[in-house]
Amino acid sequence: MTNTTQQLNATPPKAFLIDLDGTLYFKGKPCPGAIEAVNDLRQEKYQLRFLTNTTAKTPKMLHAQMRDLGFNIYEDEIFNATYACLLHLRAQSEARCHFMVDDAVKAYFKEIPVDDHAPDFVVVGDYGEGFDFHALNHAFRLLMDGAELIALQKGLYWFSPEGIRLDCGAFVTLLEAAAGKTATIMGKPSETFFKTVLSNLQLTPKDVVVVGDDITTDIVGAESMKMRSVLVKTGKFKPDQLENPVAKPTWVLESISELPRLF
Repeated sequence: MTNTTQQLNATPPKAFLIDLDGTLYFKGKPCPGAIEAVNDLRQEKYQLRFLTNTTAKTPKMLHAQMRDLGFNIYEDEIFNATYACLLHLRAQSEARCHFMVDDAVKAYFKEIPVDDHAPDFVVVGDYGEGFDFHALNHAFRLLMDGAELIALQKGLYWFSPEGIRLDCGAFVTLLEAAAGKTATIMGKPSETFFKTVLSNLQLTPKDVVVVGDDITTDIVGAESMKMRSVLVKTGKFKPDQLENPVAKPTWVLESISELPRLF
């Protein structure tokens, strides 16, 4: 692990913001020691929030998944980009949207007016096989006609139990390039996302530590908010990411199993 005396002597954290996929579980199975690490942190009375860019599932669905995997996690501790987007759209007066999301997630936005012909926003999330030419070209035309682009997250790929798969960020990038638009990002590493979680905790950035496997989302997000961070060498982690990092983690651990012993 990497650290400095100054970092270790800094204000002890009151909460941890922990990534899910790649940090607590990977390819559908818990990472070794992850369940025990969460239990240990909870026993030490830390506040816990679980952050994920997974947008194919609602927080309720994610909670059921994590409980099935054996994690002692509560639904109101889970924050994903879908929830952040709902809060954002609620703040837009009478916003009308065209959604490119899974049907179960679309139902989560049931209070938001749908307009598939002249929307204010095109909202893109995990859409799976729905990302065909017709759907992408329709979204492109809506953007060219004046709609703004919202991306629930911008990850380029993820690891399913069946293997590596393109994520919605690949299609968001395509739409940005074709329409000359810059998407508003709802999930990590956006400051909006992290500010939502901090507000929920009623804590300041110095009080929390971000934990994750993805340097481009977890660690970049933490650095932009001036929060300390832990990069774990599981999930998406690649050794060469530490050679010229886009952001520098405060600590690097082999896995989350080492986290309870860090403080």
